[in-house]
Amino acid sequence: MLHCTLRPVRLAVASGILFLSGCSALLFETLWLRLSGLAFGNSVWSAALILSSFMAGLALGSAIAASSTLWQLRPFRVYAGLEVIVAVVGCTLVFGLPLLGEWLRPLFQALWNHQQWLNILRFAISFLILLVPTTAMGLTLPVLVEDPVLKRQEFGKTIGVLYGFNTLGAVAGALVGEIYLVRVCGLLGTGLTASCVSCAAASIAWLFSVAEPATAKKNPQEFRLRLSLGRASPWRLFFVSMGTGAILLGLELVWFRFMRLYVASTSTAFCVMLAVVLAGVGLGGISSSIVQRRTVAARTLLPFLLILSAIGTLLSYLFFPVPVPQGNMNAFHIESWQQIGQLSIALMFPVAFLSGILFPAILTCVQREVASRMTSAGLTILFNTIGAAVGPLLAGFVLLPRFGFQSSIILCAVCYAGLAILASEKRTWSLRRPLGIALLALGAVLILIIATFPYNRNETHFANARRPYEGDGSLLLKKIEGTADTLQLLRRDLFGEPYYYRLVTNAYSMSGTLPRSQRYMRLFAYLPLALRPESENALLIGYGVGVTADAFTHDAHLKHLDIVDISKEVLDLASFYSGPGYSNPLRDPRVTTFVQDGRFFLQATPQRYDIITGEPPPLKVAGAVNLYTQQFFSFMNSRLKDGGIATFWLPIYQLTTDETKAILCAFHNVFPNAGVWATCDLEWIMTGMKGPLHKPDEGSARTLWSDARTRLDLARIGIEVPEQMSALFLMDGEEIDRITQGVKPLSDLYPKRLTDVHPDLKAAHHFGYHYLERSAALHRFLSSSLIKEIWPNEWKKSLEIFFFVRETRYLSEMSGSNWLAELDLYLRHTRLRTPVLAVQNIDEFRLTLAEKLAHDSRSLPVEALPDLVAGALARRDLGGAIQLLESEKPRGFSNINDFFLLIYLYCLNDNVEKAEALAAAEAGSIQKDWFVDWLWGYLQAEFSFHPPR
Repeated sequence: MLHCTLRPVRLAVASGILFLSGCSALLFETLWLRLSGLAFGNSVWSAALILSSFMAGLALGSAIAASSTLWQLRPFRVYAGLEVIVAVVGCTLVFGLPLLGEWLRPLFQALWNHQQWLNILRFAISFLILLVPTTAMGLTLPVLVEDPVLKRQEFGKTIGVLYGFNTLGAVAGALVGEIYLVRVCGLLGTGLTASCVSCAAASIAWLFSVAEPATAKKNPQEFRLRLSLGRASPWRLFFVSMGTGAILLGLELVWFRFMRLYVASTSTAFCVMLAVVLAGVGLGGISSSIVQRRTVAARTLLPFLLILSAIGTLLSYLFFPVPVPQGNMNAFHIESWQQIGQLSIALMFPVAFLSGILFPAILTCVQREVASRMTSAGLTILFNTIGAAVGPLLAGFVLLPRFGFQSSIILCAVCYAGLAILASEKRTWSLRRPLGIALLALGAVLILIIATFPYNRNETHFANARRPYEGDGSLLLKKIEGTADTLQLLRRDLFGEPYYYRLVTNAYSMSGTLPRSQRYMRLFAYLPLALRPESENALLIGYGVGVTADAFTHDAHLKHLDIVDISKEVLDLASFYSGPGYSNPLRDPRVTTFVQDGRFFLQATPQRYDIITGEPPPLKVAGAVNLYTQQFFSFMNSRLKDGGIATFWLPIYQLTTDETKAILCAFHNVFPNAGVWATCDLEWIMTGMKGPLHKPDEGSARTLWSDARTRLDLARIGIEVPEQMSALFLMDGEEIDRITQGVKPLSDLYPKRLTDVHPDLKAAHHFGYHYLERSAALHRFLSSSLIKEIWPNEWKKSLEIFFFVRETRYLSEMSGSNWLAELDLYLRHTRLRTPVLAVQNIDEFRLTLAEKLAHDSRSLPVEALPDLVAGALARRDLGGAIQLLESEKPRGFSNINDFFLLIYLYCLNDNVEKAEALAAAEAGSIQKDWFVDWLWGYLQAEFSFHPPR
């Protein structure tokens, strides 16, 4: 009678401590994976090796459970010991992994030229350091099911409840860790919290071990290994367990890849998606305790669950609720965790729920044929974990790159059906039995779904992801489903020629050759080359679309360029880009490429460089934070030669002001000789110089403008004279010190200082404009101690106009301007080309295409007329511009601004009479507004123009 009373209490206690165990295990797992990635690299292969090491440890723990006499000891006391091991060793790893990478650095560098041995070393170390805690984790559930009181309960119900609460604990760990602990406590504090949770579970287990009945305490025996299955091994069930583990973990990767076509690739998004999968599994496990009432039913239930899983896999994809586009661009870049949760539930929860029922059902069937509960649990978990280790590898390296996400989903459904056949007995399919008829009917439904499946559905999802970027007329050129991302390359043609390209990664425009983007991308190379013209080698982290690499290869003096990118597919796309002044930099014999995590490359390479620069992914993309921490910048500094220069991207419009300051603080802590630069936008460039500092001599300072290739390339991005380099200045280290007082730097151990909060563009504009305002910027430049040490004297002369032009262009691009007043300023007070083109929405790349079209055409191409007019004005060929505009008069001006521009040019070219005649002829069609009033008044004041009455 006492035992009957103890059973529900015992089950509740076991469920509670397994909930805590699952919570701490997930916290530790995420911490280990994050910190191991920092120590051993974050490439796809590195992540796969680390995950495999984790799963191998769990599998080993399950194998020990299946082949040991631990069940003869007190299960709750053994469990308490295992949790203490997890707490102590797990927390030690959290504190030790940040140091381990630095300790191993000399060994990595020694093996750099032997990459195979280096990879073996990385796998071996990651395996060994994770072995003890993960093995202990793998033992916990099998040990508890041997509790004497719990053994008196129905096994199917017990294992379902325990497995379910353990998985729900993992849900809590994932959400609490991501949303609160890492942000508030950092990685080390989160590790301590996980350790405390494990210790709490151990304490509760130890207290209840005292109340274990006497039968559990008699005849204590020493621990020894043994494996006695009692009957013939249920190999088919083991393979089903392995198959379901492989399919679910593989599907999880496929689902995540598919979801990234619609949701932002942030750590919060991944956390929510993982939580939905785990919640489905956990609730399914608890539900299985209700469904299963006897072991015979469990074996009959298996084929049904597997066929339902196959059907659910297909239907959840087919009926996926495509979300409503977001924002002005109608993009699907969803950041709201509520929406991400809803989409995840629709796609993942049904199959995850069925998987949660499946595992206890399989375990119950195994226990029917294996005498010991712990042995059956250990073996079933062993095979399931092996499958879970293999599934993501197959999905990531075979299915997704070769077949794509949609075919992978179909293949997973087919595999579920295959497992249903493997798990069933002959009588299961009998038409004489109602269950057989039902199973055959489900099989027929599955076949019908596959036969009528809309196999072009994936193209709709690809189109949705790229649709926001097709509004400018861009067309799809190439699509790749790679090992890590879905890449879509778009091309925008102009006058029948390629104008620019855009690389859409998942649902985000990751990079592009847009003229505006090329300004800062090329300056990553040209800014350090201008200050260190004697540079012989350089390192570029992140290839993007090759703009920065192309700029480097324009410099004839550079002897070697190493390019590191984590994606092989990004490098494979290099041959698709073309355009004015662009050639594939990977064909340059000076270039060497590495498919590697840029951070690990800096950590492991023995090479030192004159210049190190980076074109990393957007900062809020998951994992990108590790390229902006103080520790990463330290790696950059360590690989620079004395006198070397590092440059790095800082897009402040993607950040809150506090986040910008945290990154600046981290950078300046590593580089005391830091500076920040920008053209006329919020794409800032950080520069760090490793001492000793020196100025380039006057001859070498003009090297970039003496060489025809680099001079033309600089002119394309608006750096027409060396003095314009001076007008890029924003601040030096002293100003960074001032604005970051009391600010904590972005650190590996506090990655949530870079939050998922959407930036306030108005705040970014206000913060940025403070440093772009011409008078203050010029004062900071001239008074900067850094500038006095490194800047050529000839670049410091007559700078007021260049700082003024930068401010004017910034305000125009951000909030608009009086275009004709701005054009008048550039034409009459500067000799610059680029601002004249820019105010007319033309750029050098576009102008090159227009002039080529005009050269190849027999008559004047009307579609290129605005470009040709802008080009004539950039050359200060007023007569040529007037002639082009006059050719438009007979057919009528296509744009009213052309009419006003012609009147203005007549006046500027001393033909006021023509201007007055033209204005009088069109007076009836001119609508009075502020612009017309301004123009008549300005022309009257400057040129004695008489406005029409």
